[in-house]
Amino acid sequence: MEKLFERVDTVILRVQDLQAARAWYEQKLGLTAGYYDEAEGYLVLNLSETPISLYQLRAGETRPSKGAAGSYPILFTKEIERVHAVLTERGVEVEPIQTGGGVSYFIFHDLDGNRLEACMF
Repeated sequence: MEKLFERVDTVILRVQDLQAARAWYEQKLGLTAGYYDEAEGYLVLNLSETPISLYQLRAGETRPSKGAAGSYPILFTKEIERVHAVLTERGVEVEPIQTGGGVSYFIFHDLDGNRLEACMF
């Protein structure tokens, strides 16, 4: 069968307040903004070849609860312990590092409760 896609283009995370979310991702994770459409409530955060896009919820829209299943990005790092420590220092609630099958990872959430995961293998 013919391959239809080349790569992941972006991962969209829905947020309550785009400006607050932008500040959180810039200050806590060190990401920088790329494309920004204020009228649409859409912001792309640069992260290697696959960015994270923040998309503001519209009036009446809600996102799943913090523990609910949903889409989330997994961010690769070569220094899982250092990243875990830095995020902790920055006031991000991080879960303990888990290890299994040659992969180390931990889960954390942004200020809107969106799940993110860091991994190292």
